[in-house]
Amino acid sequence: MRRDTVTQVIVDYGDFEENFATPYEAQQFITAYEDEYGLPRAAWLEDMSGHKKWDYKVFEDDSGNIVLVDD
Repeated sequence: MRRDTVTQVIVDYGDFEENFATPYEAQQFITAYEDEYGLPRAAWLEDMSGHKKWDYKVFEDDSGNIVLVDD
């Protein structure tokens, strides 16, 4: 497997960051812990070398779930 194609989603809460393998995992975490941590201040996709690929916008949909949308 080429390491330059492996990516991770970073979710930044200001005081700490969490990383996830997929946007879906990040969305599930943000939704589950929204009451405890609030919404993150930023989320982005980066490769394993730390190069940012793009930013996500963090939205709450009509059913109260968090959605990450490519910026």
